[in-house]
Amino acid sequence: MIHKNFVWIVAIMMVVFLFDACRKNQEPLKVGGCGDANSPEGQVGLIDYDDGSCLYGFITEYQITYHPQFDNAAGTGVDWDFATNTDADLILRIKQDTASDWFFNSESGFGTPEIQHNDTARFSALTEYQLVNTSYRWDLYDHDPLPLDDNDLISSGTFNAIANASDGYVTAKGFNSAGDSTELRIKYDLRKVY
Repeated sequence: MIHKNFVWIVAIMMVVFLFDACRKNQEPLKVGGCGDANSPEGQVGLIDYDDGSCLYGFITEYQITYHPQFDNAAGTGVDWDFATNTDADLILRIKQDTASDWFFNSESGFGTPEIQHNDTARFSALTEYQLVNTSYRWDLYDHDPLPLDDNDLISSGTFNAIANASDGYVTAKGFNSAGDSTELRIKYDLRKVY
């Protein structure tokens, strides 16, 4: 009886050994996804191959969700313009950090809307610019017509569009010399590029 059990145990061990040997020779499962660092959905370093599924962000709208109520950076702590109870007349400019020209300037096509500090200013994208994985610079000014005054810097900042992209928005904060903050939100749509 012991001999019969021994034969069965050896037979089971050989079957397990053969199956285990076959399993070790299989290649690990490869994971596909978007391998482009210029896509907000890019998975660079997390995938084995690019499967062509990348979608890219195209700007549809620029927003300033809040900005300082008063001109604290100038040391005055008063409203943005000479008259009392006046809100900032916003000028928004955005460019790639190394570029000399602004790819978005709200003065071109929008004028300078007067916006309360806690209201969202919205500027439609005249050109649906494609976001890329690089550093961008943005400045926000209060427009003051000459010869009365120069434009006052409200806030400025830098951001990486792809690193800050989430759920259809790029969000960045900017500051002025008094430490007052402003929030820039860039709305984008995801599209395939052919």
